[in-house]
Amino acid sequence: MENKAIKQSLLIGALTSSFGVFISKALGLIYFSPLSALAGEANMSFYSIAYTYYDFLLKISGAGIPFAIAAMVAKYCAKEDYKTAKLVKKLGTSIIMGMTFVVAIVFLFVSGPLAAKSMGAMASNEDVENLKIIFRILTVAVVIVPFLSALRGYYQGLKRLDLYASSQVLEQFVRVFTILAGGYLFVRVLKFSNITAIYIAMAAAGLAAFMSVIFIKLNTRSDDRQMRELVEAQTSDEVAKKELIKEILFLGLPYIFISFFGSASTLVNTTYFLDYVTRFGMDIESAKLSLGILQANCNKLLAIPQVLTLGFSSGLVPYLTESYEKKDFEQLSKQITQIFKTVLYLLIPCLLVFFFFSDDIYFVMYGKNNLELGSYLFSLSTLTGFTDTVAPILSSIMITLRQKKEAIVILLLSFVVKFGSFFPMVREYHAEGMVYSTVLCSLVAIGLYIFILKEKFRLKQKGIFICTVKIVICSLTVVVLFTIIRNFIPFGQISRLLNLGILGVLGIGMALTYLFITSKLKLPQEILQLEDVSIKGLLRKFKA
Repeated sequence: MENKAIKQSLLIGALTSSFGVFISKALGLIYFSPLSALAGEANMSFYSIAYTYYDFLLKISGAGIPFAIAAMVAKYCAKEDYKTAKLVKKLGTSIIMGMTFVVAIVFLFVSGPLAAKSMGAMASNEDVENLKIIFRILTVAVVIVPFLSALRGYYQGLKRLDLYASSQVLEQFVRVFTILAGGYLFVRVLKFSNITAIYIAMAAAGLAAFMSVIFIKLNTRSDDRQMRELVEAQTSDEVAKKELIKEILFLGLPYIFISFFGSASTLVNTTYFLDYVTRFGMDIESAKLSLGILQANCNKLLAIPQVLTLGFSSGLVPYLTESYEKKDFEQLSKQITQIFKTVLYLLIPCLLVFFFFSDDIYFVMYGKNNLELGSYLFSLSTLTGFTDTVAPILSSIMITLRQKKEAIVILLLSFVVKFGSFFPMVREYHAEGMVYSTVLCSLVAIGLYIFILKEKFRLKQKGIFICTVKIVICSLTVVVLFTIIRNFIPFGQISRLLNLGILGVLGIGMALTYLFITSKLKLPQEILQLEDVSIKGLLRKFKA
């Protein structure tokens, strides 16, 4: 159980984490377009609704506990108290499974009324029944996935980060294969109804998690044997169960509240949109289509830049914690500023490309069906792509800096803003109103986070603002230039594969041009702390 510390800068650690998550998200993108084709875009609203509740239930039943297990196992192994480390695994897993069992039973009981509420009064009995079946299929994953998270937390605490990453890739691979193979077999070969593809997509989550559990069990036998030997050799007693349970809950429970309020915006959209919007002139099929496009198709594409959220959230913790413990607030301010600038440097050009090339990107991913509506909603959703990437990173910074209470209060306030603005905005603007209310509540949270960071940790806003202006100018210059170039290319909506190739070439050109222009303004040198911004220089930096 040797702790092999790897010294990295905050930035490289965070970007490395982002790259690992990016691989998993890239695998997720592979299945989404074929699934949409198999199920039909209108049926993707079922996928969106079900996965919103699924994600919410996972957060209620397990958020924070795997983190607590990982932190405590690492802590007690460092003290060579292996009996306690093993007991932490047992207690943490028991807590998760207990919470999961209760959540799953409640979900089964309310699946009928919840399906009716989510689909709205104008929905057909068939639609309500389909969603109820989907909810029940997902219950299997609600039980298995938290157990998988507990296992990952334990081995993460033992520094088996390779296992943590490989099990995630395996889980996503099994899920993608099941969705594509199963959907094609049942819908195209056996001629089942299109909704069957959604049933299979829901079942794939539980199957993939189960296969990952088996994978972990098979690849940790030597770790478990070594742990048993260390436990048997230990002469001291383990820490009392009561104290460990308190410590697990103290570390884990705040994350449950934060996860709950952090996902509340999407939950409001899912629960009330169809029911409310159909009362004010929108027919149920159009409403289902809009919801599916926004919360399924668009969100999958926006997951690419939002990888930054997960990467920076996990990568910043040890570095900010170290500065906080040393009370080195000057260094802390510099680190937060660097995180801000780096996220904006990568995020802004990506979202501007999405906005200006929304027609082309949406066509490549989802084809001609509902292209006008889909590309319009996709371009609009770039607003949430910005706010929903920045806000969670700031939330993670707050939590890392021991501002959990403040973070919870801010998330609660933003939820009140979301709930209060959702109904009038949806009534006035329909699907667009759902986006506007989400952006508004996230902007409130971002503003309050920045205010607290400025007051308590001397965050310097002026440098961030000047840097942001430069990034926006450079990004707009590159995107407008390549939009003009794109208009001279025979780039019709004929072949998705051909258009993908053209988009790829344009994307590479934009990335290199952006790097060139910003390097002339010394932005990557300042933000990424790079002296050499050539390709070789970048590779050397990341290998360091």
